[in-house]
Amino acid sequence: MQQAQVHYNDAGTPVSDLFGDIYFSDNGGLDETDYVFLHKNQLPQRWFTHPRAFFHIAETGFGTGLNFLLTWLRFRQYKADAVTCQRLYFSSFEKYPFSKADLTKALAAWPQLAELTNLLVESYPVALPGPHRMSFDDGSVVLDLWLGDVNELLPQVPEHNKVDAWFLDGFAPSKNPDMWQQNLFNQMFRLSHSGTTASTFTCAGFVRRGLNDAGFSASKTKGHGQKREMLIASAERAAELNLERPDNVMVIGAGVAGINAAFALWQKGLKVQLLCTDAEAGMGASHNRQGAVYPNLHATYDLMSSLSCQSFLYARQFYATWLENLTVAADWCGVLTLACNDNLVKRQHKIQLQPFATSGLFKAVTKEQAGEIAGLALPYDGLFFPTAGWLCPQQYCQQMALWLSSRGIDIQYNTQVQAITQQERHCTVETTAGTLQVATVVLATGADLNSLDHQGSFPLRQIRGQVSHLQSQTMTPLKTVVCHQGYITPAYQQLHCVGATFDRSSGHSEVLDADNQQNLDLVNQTLGQPEWFEDAAVVSAKAGLRATVPDHMPVLGQQKQLWRFGALGARGLTWAPLLAEVLACAITKEPLPLTVQQLDSIDLQRYLHHTPKE
Repeated sequence: MQQAQVHYNDAGTPVSDLFGDIYFSDNGGLDETDYVFLHKNQLPQRWFTHPRAFFHIAETGFGTGLNFLLTWLRFRQYKADAVTCQRLYFSSFEKYPFSKADLTKALAAWPQLAELTNLLVESYPVALPGPHRMSFDDGSVVLDLWLGDVNELLPQVPEHNKVDAWFLDGFAPSKNPDMWQQNLFNQMFRLSHSGTTASTFTCAGFVRRGLNDAGFSASKTKGHGQKREMLIASAERAAELNLERPDNVMVIGAGVAGINAAFALWQKGLKVQLLCTDAEAGMGASHNRQGAVYPNLHATYDLMSSLSCQSFLYARQFYATWLENLTVAADWCGVLTLACNDNLVKRQHKIQLQPFATSGLFKAVTKEQAGEIAGLALPYDGLFFPTAGWLCPQQYCQQMALWLSSRGIDIQYNTQVQAITQQERHCTVETTAGTLQVATVVLATGADLNSLDHQGSFPLRQIRGQVSHLQSQTMTPLKTVVCHQGYITPAYQQLHCVGATFDRSSGHSEVLDADNQQNLDLVNQTLGQPEWFEDAAVVSAKAGLRATVPDHMPVLGQQKQLWRFGALGARGLTWAPLLAEVLACAITKEPLPLTVQQLDSIDLQRYLHHTPKE
């Protein structure tokens, strides 16, 4: 991503060096947004009569975010008297994103938006291509910032993401002709429905003709201020919306995947029931004391890397927001990934040559710098992720379960599911506590994700992993998570986590002394028997079965009323918040925060070719 290069004119207005155009009017920029985009799309009036629980606005140029911030403010004011429409989605596309510093400086001109500006800047993503979801006001306002060329990105927006109002913004057609193409107008219409409207500050004839050719009905209307005319459009010829959504969902499984799924579905306004086979949440593979939260990067910014980065950025915002309500041990101390063998040296070298290396997500460090960051001497160079860290997954699951229970979610522990039968419009679930009927079922059962399937299984692999808990005086200075061929965490309650074994052949989760020794040996072999590890002594351990599939991507897919969510491997804490949000949006027909390619890459159907896709 190339970030915006700006200077400020005598009026203090940001001006693009690349396009030679201002980002908003020198005089009355806020009034112009209010008139051109809100008023001419009949907002906020439409929110009061809108038939769905959410309203979706899409914009073709985020710039400083001024349009979003004013819309957010108006939605806050509307929400005081809200009836049906409870959530605002705002999807915006930006090829040249502002840096945080420039964003803060540009928006300082609007002190009435200072609170919202601070919240936006705090969540503003690093400049990585693709969609980035940010959630505000307890999920009632959602910003999807799609970074990249709008004409390349719009075809990757799922058909599912129907738009209610378009803010056709961006630099003037004469300054930015590459954006104002027929493809843009065609894609806008593809993502519209019969009630969609659009507005734009320009009245250029080719824009009006392009909108009409795409299927809109476009016309001129009075412009703002000294601009005599502007354009408005409607999409009456587009298809009608499908407003169906289930009113209740059952989630089976109370690990990291199931707990996040239950939360996301509850936040979308659904009645949620959660079944857990154990006496408490987080007793399976989510039972560890400490789990690292950081992105997994390949040598190129491929589908795995992009989805991992977007999941990490969303997870960091999610945990920062919701852990304030919970008592969960966590520390965003950073994560070091060491180049401790030839393959990792080559991979990290290639990563550093990629354009995304300048995003600010990580920095390359020498072995001396790595040792200074960690607080202990380390023998390898590496990559440091300064905003990464760890949290306690079992605490998180149990605390979130208590919090959800206090919000009305029915959680049944010690309940085993024996069979699931799908009827035409509901599922019958037979359990040890009785037979239940529900509109939609989500299976989030980790290593048992295949066990209740009657429509074709998929190649789920169970990988046994054991984590050892160590006491050590000489490791006390450790300040960050260190990943080598295993990992070491800073102390929590005087214990460090060291692991984890990787065993494809064992299908049990018993703790083995041999695995504890293997974890100790791995540190000594990889890091050259460091002095600070000499007094490390194992005092306890935990073992569990992690679920993966051959391509190592997560699984999220639907077979009629049955959804399956899992195969998160050892990265559940990083993957789960965003993918649970994807799951909830798919079920409720709310805008999805992933590209079509990304959705296909995790879809269960990639392993069930014989099953018709719903």
